Amino acid sequence: MKKKVDVILIKDNLKQGKRGSLMNVARGYAFNYLIPNKIAEIATFNKIKHIQMFENIKIEEKEANQIETKLIQYNIKKIKQISVYKKRGENNLIFGSITEKEIVKWINKYTNLSINKIQIQIIDTKSIGISNIKIQINPRVGINIRINIIPTNI
Repeated sequence: MKKKVDVILIKDNLKQGKRGSLMNVARGYAFNYLIPNKIAEIATFNKIKHIQMFENIKIEEKEANQIETKLIQYNIKKIKQISVYKKRGENNLIFGSITEKEIVKWINKYTNLSINKIQIQIIDTKSIGISNIKIQINPRVGINIRINIIPTNI
């Protein structure tokens, strides 16, 4: 009789590991604690194959996401600057402010990229002149772009 059994974790557990991981544990521990408490199940050939299939799908999705991020990054880097026309008030201040929605509309119009307005971070665009915005493609990749605010009532 075997002293150890292969089990697959059903739930994330601090002591054992993450959900879907394969473990080799003692028979008593598996049948008296892990399986009755629905923390793990017996590892069969088909279940192991099923888990490996999902891991392969995750890897493929990650690679596809990286390729898409690089493509978006390449297309955004083509943009040298964004020009926005606003009415000028006193002391070279503009009426209103530059919004994320205007920038998304500009990028969509000139580059056909669909960027979410949450990805755009605008820093102090209340006056006429050149300023910078940051477009956050993903948590690790961000691109700075110049924004040129041009007065319309010259």
